[in-house]
Amino acid sequence: MKRFCAIIYVLLAAAGLYAQDAASVAMPFSPLPRNVRTLSLGGVTAADDAAFRCLGSESLDLSASWFSWAPKGVKSNDINLDAFARIGRRFALGAQFGLDSGARYDIYDSQGSKSGFFSPKDMIFKLGAAYRITPSISAGASFRYLYNQLAAKVSYSAVAADITASMQFAGARVFAGVTNLGGSVKAADGTAFGLPTAASVAGDYRLALGEMHALSACAQFDLFFKGGIRAGVGAEYGFKDLAFLRLGYSYGGKSAFPSYFSAGLGVKFSGFKLDATYLLGSTAIGGTLGVGLGYCF
Repeated sequence: MKRFCAIIYVLLAAAGLYAQDAASVAMPFSPLPRNVRTLSLGGVTAADDAAFRCLGSESLDLSASWFSWAPKGVKSNDINLDAFARIGRRFALGAQFGLDSGARYDIYDSQGSKSGFFSPKDMIFKLGAAYRITPSISAGASFRYLYNQLAAKVSYSAVAADITASMQFAGARVFAGVTNLGGSVKAADGTAFGLPTAASVAGDYRLALGEMHALSACAQFDLFFKGGIRAGVGAEYGFKDLAFLRLGYSYGGKSAFPSYFSAGLGVKFSGFKLDATYLLGSTAIGGTLGVGLGYCF
C-alpha cells in the first residue's frame, strides 16, 4: 500500500508541475474511448489502460470497432483497433489505433467553381507498456501520436504520454494517472493550444452472484489542467459470462466533452465477443452507435 501511495504522489506532483496556460484545447478527440464496451460504461477509459488491465485475468484481448459518431452533428465514421497482451507474469503491452473521418464537403476555387471535396480526419495511435511490481500493484506508461487534418492543406500533429498506476484488493481495482502529457499545438497565426491533459482516478468492482450472475460497477473522475472536469459511471450485468447488459453516464460539465447516457449489449462465446452501444441524452453526440468484434482469453 505504501508503495502504491508513493507512485500516486509522483503522478500528482508531475501534474502540478505541468499545469498549462494555453488559451484553448487542441486534439479534443484524444481522451475519447476507443472501445465499444468502454463507451457503453460511461467512458471509463481507465479500463483500456495497460497498467489497469495488467491486474485483470485476461492474457490476450483483441477488438475492432466501428462508430457512427454524432449522426445529428459532426457526422463522422470512426474505425478503432484495440489490443492487449500479457507477456509472462509481470509485463503487458497495449496498443490502440483510431481513425475518425468527418462528413465530406465540397471545395470551391477562387472563381466559385467546384474543384473537389474533402473529409476532415482525426487519427490516434497509442502504444503502452505496464509492469506488475507486486501481485497487486502495477505501473505503466503510454505514448500517443495525434493527428488532426481540418482542411486539404491544414493539419496538426502532437505527441503525448500517459503515466499510470493501479492497485488491486478485495475484488476491486483502483487507478490513478496523468494522461495526455505533451506540448502545445500552434495554429497558423501562432496561437498555442494545449492538449487536454488530465489527472485521473478510477476504479471498478465485480461481484459474483452464484455461478450464473455477476454485477460490475466502475467510475472515473478526470480533472483537466485547462479547466473543467469529467466524471463517468457505469454498471454491467452478466449472465453466465455469455450475455451482458450495460448502462452508463458521462458528465462533461464545462469541459470540452459533452455529457451523455449510454446503453450497451454484449455476447461472448468461446472467447469471441460481439458488443454494441448507443448514446443518448446529448444534443452533440446523441444517436451515436457503436459495434465491436473481438477475441479474448
